Amino acid sequence: MKKVWLIGSTSKVGKELLKLLDITQIELLETDVEEVDITDLSDVYRYVRLNRPEIIINCSNAKESFDTETIYKVNAVAAKNISLAAHDIDAKLIHLSSCEVFGNDKNTPYTEFDIPNPNTIYGQSKLAGEQYVRDFKSKYIIIRRGLTYGSFIQDVIDACNEGRPITAPTNEYVQPTSPKELAKLIVDVMYSKDYGIYHAANSGAPSKYEIAVEIAKILKSKSKIEKTETVQGSYKILNNFMLESIKGYKIPSWKDGLKEYLKK
Repeated sequence: MKKVWLIGSTSKVGKELLKLLDITQIELLETDVEEVDITDLSDVYRYVRLNRPEIIINCSNAKESFDTETIYKVNAVAAKNISLAAHDIDAKLIHLSSCEVFGNDKNTPYTEFDIPNPNTIYGQSKLAGEQYVRDFKSKYIIIRRGLTYGSFIQDVIDACNEGRPITAPTNEYVQPTSPKELAKLIVDVMYSKDYGIYHAANSGAPSKYEIAVEIAKILKSKSKIEKTETVQGSYKILNNFMLESIKGYKIPSWKDGLKEYLKK
């Protein structure tokens, strides 16, 4: 029975993993900030040497709304610490990254072969975390995810339920990505030796305006959806090339993902 250490068990993806992981087949070690300070290398070494997990799943994430120091500590420094500790005990590492490692260099979906060029502090921190994983580990899987159901999606849902008007940009393109689908993928690749970087997002390339319209439609809301444009716009769309073309793994469309999520 393999030991699996789940870091960030209270995150959206972490919570979905707790539902999917078969605890009759693995010994699950779940932690959050209270149990292990992943920004402290000595604490991470202490934990892994005491428990010796064979698989480490890192779902930790400091969002864009956090202060800069915290963003870099959690997304970059902690990734370095976890990678070093995983190498020390020869554990496999599954590390969640983000579409934000890309900037606005293209207007077509980014594959795993495109060169990251982040244009935000958050994106820079996630890319630094990726680099640490690649530098210090050979047995790793990095999963770059689309926009998981966070503040934008929740704000639209709340406005629809309350009948308030919604303003959303037509020139910001993102992929609403289901935490449940990400958890399914992690479980699928947990024992794989096909190491490397994978893009994982619900398929499609909607604008935030189109996403708001779709949410209102699913919820049968009468909220007025108003168009706007941001100064620069953004295009953070991933092409799941390695998953689909190499592994034959398909993730449902963003519309199907939202429908399932909003049925809850």
